[in-house]
Amino acid sequence: MTTRRSFLQAVGFGSAAVAAAPVARTLDAPAESLRAFANGTSDAAEPWWLFAPLAPGAAAGLGWSLAALSPVERGAAVLTLQHHDGRTARVHVCAHAGAPRGIAHSALFDLLLMDGRTGAEPTPESLGRVLVGLAARLRKNELSEGAPVQSVARLLTHAERVRLYGPESLT
Repeated sequence: MTTRRSFLQAVGFGSAAVAAAPVARTLDAPAESLRAFANGTSDAAEPWWLFAPLAPGAAAGLGWSLAALSPVERGAAVLTLQHHDGRTARVHVCAHAGAPRGIAHSALFDLLLMDGRTGAEPTPESLGRVLVGLAARLRKNELSEGAPVQSVARLLTHAERVRLYGPESLT
């Protein structure tokens, strides 16, 4: 008969064996699983419901408008914002596991500005304020009944995306 103590000891020995395995091999299995998950089939529609009632071309405020939103690819949907002066901003909508890293976030989603900067320079205030407003809209929509969550089922956290694809490929 297996006791609680013998079960925990067996689990402990299993964990020790995994820890002793070569690090690269240990990381490969989760990375392959995550890559398969992120690249698997899903609803290929752009998840505009996240920002409803906003739609393509809608004003987001302070001279910014929503230009485009991609379907989830490589673990994120990319929202392109366009300023009336011609500037654009690419915002990656990712999942977060309780530790958001973006400029703004909701309970489930992280908005990461991917503009090639290192974070040493401040984000333009108007853009930061627009992202905070979009995060508020996300909060209203993310838990709405009947939301088509299939369109965002393949979202990954930013850290998972960096580990899978490398930071240089996430522009």
